[in-house]
Amino acid sequence: MSWALSIDRSDITQASLVEESSRDLQAGEARLAVRRFALTANNITYAAFGEAMGYWRFFPGADGRGRLPVWGFAEVTESRAEGLAVGERVYGYLPAGSELIITPGKIRPDSFIDAAEHRAGLAAVYNRYERCPAGPGDNPAREAAQMVLQPLFLTSFLIDAHLRDTDFSGATRIVLTSASSKTALALAFLLKRGRPEGVSIEGLTSARNTGFVKDSGLYDAVIAYDDIERMDPAPARLIVDFAGSADVNRALHTRFADSLKANIRVGGAHWEQSAPARDLPGPRPTFFFAPDDARKRIAEWGPEGFAQRQGEAWSQFAAAADALLAWRSLDGPQEALSAYQALVGGEVAASEALVVEVSAR
Repeated sequence: MSWALSIDRSDITQASLVEESSRDLQAGEARLAVRRFALTANNITYAAFGEAMGYWRFFPGADGRGRLPVWGFAEVTESRAEGLAVGERVYGYLPAGSELIITPGKIRPDSFIDAAEHRAGLAAVYNRYERCPAGPGDNPAREAAQMVLQPLFLTSFLIDAHLRDTDFSGATRIVLTSASSKTALALAFLLKRGRPEGVSIEGLTSARNTGFVKDSGLYDAVIAYDDIERMDPAPARLIVDFAGSADVNRALHTRFADSLKANIRVGGAHWEQSAPARDLPGPRPTFFFAPDDARKRIAEWGPEGFAQRQGEAWSQFAAAADALLAWRSLDGPQEALSAYQALVGGEVAASEALVVEVSAR
């Protein structure tokens, strides 16, 4: 029997562990045993927008409830797919559970996709799996950073490129909500690299996280949400919204009004308040969907150019982030469920990076 985290699609606070029967493979399929995966606020965004953005469609459950998408490592334990051998280790988009059956396609030396029929119309960036090199280069310490930070970093990398291409929409102050989130920290790191003169970065966060955000050294100013009304409304600002809170958006739009140049919505860290605010002063918030932008960048830069630019930036951030975070290892399904519930409840410290060990390597 395998297990999975099962989530009520209409109320993501309702989650439980379920046992699932393994079925026999059909020709062209392979079985992945999930070995380890990360849990972050990004996964709560997947759950909060599961219906609207199609995240629940990746891993349909027999009970009709949601299967939480996570990023992690798995091992091929059975294969009826030519070109994919038992014992291979892969990295990619997985369900929070112990097993995934895939239909490998476009198999290359470094990667393949899941060509299962139900994933055909879904974002390609989530369907690609990396084939991991075996031997001394297989470093579990590096894997933790890859699982926890790399998926988030890609989004930040794409937003950074977008902001620079659009000359920050004419803004001189970039406001990042949920500034303690790992995606916001990555964007702040990227924005500080070679930023134009006169552009500053402001981090908005909860009062309890202001110390951590200040200590990161990535922001020019750190403001608690309760202090929005004290912010100088005059400078031209652009918001990158990782919080997704209707109340925070209304406060910011009301405070800045005509001096607000754009509001780019990325995530839903404040998922319980994520219904869009209506009739806001200033520009209408626009949603940034990373997979669509990734396709645009790959077409513009070419696959090799994209990989090189993203890889260089990622290496720099991964080295810097190691000192920012407290890495915590969780063992098995019950601790995974407890961690999910803590993330939904906002009870995980911003400094913590959680990795679930599903089974022995």
